[in-house]
Amino acid sequence: MKQYLLITLILATTFLSFANTTPANDTIAHTLDEISVVSFYRVNLRTGTTLSREDITIQNKGQEPSFIMARMPSIFAYSDTGNEYGYSYFRMRGMDQTRINITLDGMPLNDGEDMGVYFSNFPDLLSSMHSIKVENGASIANNGAAGYAGSVNFESINLEQDTTSNAYVGYGSFNTLKVGTEYNTGRKGNFAGHFKATHQQSDGYREHAYNNAQSVFVKLGWYINSRHKLDLLSFVGQSRNGMAWIGTQADILKQNPQANGCSETEIDHYIQNINKLQYQGILSDNISLTAAAYYNYADGYYTFDVDNYMLKVYDPTWQATGEIDRYDQRFHYIGGNVAAKFHLNPLELTTGINASTFNRRHIGSNNLQEALLWDNTGYKNDISAFVKGSYTIQRLTIGANIQYRHADFSYKGDTPFERIDWDFLNWSGNIRWRINNRHALYASATQTHREPTRSDMFGGEENFTTLYTTQAESVIDYELGYNITLSNFTSNINLYYMDFNNELILNGAMGTNGLPIHVNAAQSYRTGIELSVQYYPIEGLRLANNSSYSINQVQHDGETLTHILSPTWLINQEIGYRIAGFDIGLSMRYRSAMYFDITNYYSIPQSLRFNASVAYTYRNITAGINVNNIFNERSYSNGMMGATVPLYFIDSPRNVWFDVRVKF
Repeated sequence: MKQYLLITLILATTFLSFANTTPANDTIAHTLDEISVVSFYRVNLRTGTTLSREDITIQNKGQEPSFIMARMPSIFAYSDTGNEYGYSYFRMRGMDQTRINITLDGMPLNDGEDMGVYFSNFPDLLSSMHSIKVENGASIANNGAAGYAGSVNFESINLEQDTTSNAYVGYGSFNTLKVGTEYNTGRKGNFAGHFKATHQQSDGYREHAYNNAQSVFVKLGWYINSRHKLDLLSFVGQSRNGMAWIGTQADILKQNPQANGCSETEIDHYIQNINKLQYQGILSDNISLTAAAYYNYADGYYTFDVDNYMLKVYDPTWQATGEIDRYDQRFHYIGGNVAAKFHLNPLELTTGINASTFNRRHIGSNNLQEALLWDNTGYKNDISAFVKGSYTIQRLTIGANIQYRHADFSYKGDTPFERIDWDFLNWSGNIRWRINNRHALYASATQTHREPTRSDMFGGEENFTTLYTTQAESVIDYELGYNITLSNFTSNINLYYMDFNNELILNGAMGTNGLPIHVNAAQSYRTGIELSVQYYPIEGLRLANNSSYSINQVQHDGETLTHILSPTWLINQEIGYRIAGFDIGLSMRYRSAMYFDITNYYSIPQSLRFNASVAYTYRNITAGINVNNIFNERSYSNGMMGATVPLYFIDSPRNVWFDVRVKF
């Protein structure tokens, strides 16, 4: 009961502090347009990176969002398939997306058990987005997975601003196709709507690593009056894939670059449905409120070639059995949140509570005996309360955030299991000094905690036999930055130092569930510098650079090592020119070498790739061509340890994409 008493105390203290407060001679008028879920859940005095609706539309070819976010500092993306369709992943400051709080309009997208986000289950999500807000570094995640490495918020279509409708068709290398249509009504009286449907498919670059997916996205808005609004959002996606989560030996790739470490019998099929009902309202001139309920459902399976895994990943002396297992999974994720924001110039305070319950059933079956291998269910509950505020004195703004969070995990299967509980107190403090209208300095310190995933606790197995860890990890993140904003030039430079306690680090191995295996480290840190620059020297010409340099070290078994999959350098350079209906773009992506085994013996070589695009718009029709990896550079994107030799994942060679968009 202590967690619920503390939540009650936090909320009661906050509301009582406002009970008799009235701003003197200074009220603030608000409209519904100014209320944003992002403002409730992503308030931070540090500078993040935002991709606008226009940015997303220009870049979106149906690829998974990982590759669009890879344009930002300290982020790189990779995929199982070799191209940008199917299973893709991104890492922020060397940490994977299970350590990144990912939300859609404040609704968690990370699953409750393993905290993963599989964008393969969200085909063409980008077409229904108004913006993507990315924030590097630890943050107080008020809903969903811990913002351990950072946070990403997808903001869905703005029903009043994003009113253009279109039809789209694109085709490119590896038999990749996307066909979609999007209709936006704009506001019609008290109602507005967004409707989108997409079909896309790709053979993938690696052999039998195909992707075939469809999705429908609907968002409806009811403007009750000028101060109150209801939104209903619903997304349904289905995806079929040829699996490619096992790497391939380097000597085999030299002979056949498209070789797939998984066998042709390994496939999957998933359906995912997310729904959210949200209220936004202005209760008075200085109080605004959001309240939401959501339901996230997924159902599907993947197959597992036991012989293939054992021979390549675990035991080269394995005697083949012909066994193909099937792993079925079905989850229900139900939750809600309420947040109130108080505008008491120069003070702003936000308080709220979030609660969710998650359960996922895991069923394993065997094709030889046609027998049930296991049938178990994991249960995860999460409840948190927070208070955050900022106070502005002329050009100085001081902010603070405190959160209490309780999480528990229980399990029902063929082995007894005691419920595990975690209680965390997370906090942050930050300060921002606007030197003048062009220059600003900021600094922050944040401590957040993260419980281990089910896969971490079970050692990469679908069925529980041994409990490997229950220890939570924590980080204190220190940030210092400088921001410049001029009429034709913007720049942000950010220094960070992340000090970890009991960090769960990669060891280079993969579990039988296809997820990476982690081990606890006694001591570790990540530190670096991030640079983001945009410059418009003349009309129509844009130069952009997003780069980072980092040092990532861990103490493990008495040795000082570098974190796995944590490159020292990431450099993204872009040039864009717009003239007379033409949009011309050239980009360069550089990633330095990185280790993928815990002893730092094996590494993935550096990668340098150039991409180009040209699009022409005539009236309401835009046609374009993209050429990726112009110089046909051969590179690897990821690696894993095999039974006797390292296994690699290869990037695609030069590839081309053509598309046409018609606005109506």
